[in-house]
Amino acid sequence: MGRMDEQAGDGFGFVSGHEPDADIGELRLADGDLFELPGVSGRLERIDFSNGICLHRAELNVRDDSRFDVQNALPPGWLAGSVNILGRHDFECPDGQKQSMSPETGLMMRVDPPGTRYFLPGGQLIRHAGVTIDLDALRARFGDGMPDALTPFLSDSHDVIDVRPLALNNKIRSIVSAMFSAQMTGLGRKFKLEGLSTLFLAEMIDAYCLLCEGSEKTPEPSVLEQTVTEEAISKITNDLAAPLSVAQLAIAAGMTESRLNSLFKLETGKTCADFVRSKRMERAKELLATGDSNVKQVAAAVGFNHVSNFSRSYRDWYGESPAQALNRSSG
Repeated sequence: MGRMDEQAGDGFGFVSGHEPDADIGELRLADGDLFELPGVSGRLERIDFSNGICLHRAELNVRDDSRFDVQNALPPGWLAGSVNILGRHDFECPDGQKQSMSPETGLMMRVDPPGTRYFLPGGQLIRHAGVTIDLDALRARFGDGMPDALTPFLSDSHDVIDVRPLALNNKIRSIVSAMFSAQMTGLGRKFKLEGLSTLFLAEMIDAYCLLCEGSEKTPEPSVLEQTVTEEAISKITNDLAAPLSVAQLAIAAGMTESRLNSLFKLETGKTCADFVRSKRMERAKELLATGDSNVKQVAAAVGFNHVSNFSRSYRDWYGESPAQALNRSSG
């Protein structure tokens, strides 16, 4: 067990008896502070902006299954969007509530009390971003137009624990991937990251509010619609190399694209297009991890006719090129 103590103003500090002596693998977040703990090494960075927003970025090379207690230095009263674009981990809140983060599911959250415990499965690279905003800054931005869906996060109490899963859309993933881009350098680096952090949080809030609104208004599917949706999901999952346009799937299902998207959101939390892309990227990651196929072969296996389009989509999804993922598995 290790302990991570988040030091206000200085990013992250760590308490551990382990000395840094292991290769950290491919970690590209050069601006973060390098650290080493039992089973995990990597870089962590915290940037506080003057607009009440704070960005946390992390790249972690998890060699062995690891558990860590994280002491939150943020004062009570904040809202956060949190995303893994690469890798998975679980965590347990101070009240015992358990949650998971993956490349498919992000979180809208507020956890005031300290003592969150993280569980990191070994043998993976985690690329994580979290953006917080204090409630005063949030209220100042919305004024009298604060969305009702955010009400549970806005209590003046200092012991709020509220974590809501949110399926990630392509726009959110692209913004987070840009945060890890090799081009995120130069004199304007902090301005770029501030802009991306603000845009990320705005998109997370929009997606969350739309999800809450949709869950109230979307009519329940009929038995036939549920069957057709399950068949479409099965077709997508079992034949990722085939053309899978939303229009074609809607025609095959005998419904409009709008209704198909509504049914997919009810069933998977994603639109039909986002679901197709997520399954293609998951499968591509699996194939690259084996090292048995080259990038062109993997692209064809997940429905891309052009390697350049596949490479761009994969980089937008995971924050690295498929060639980088393949080289890591081969190394």
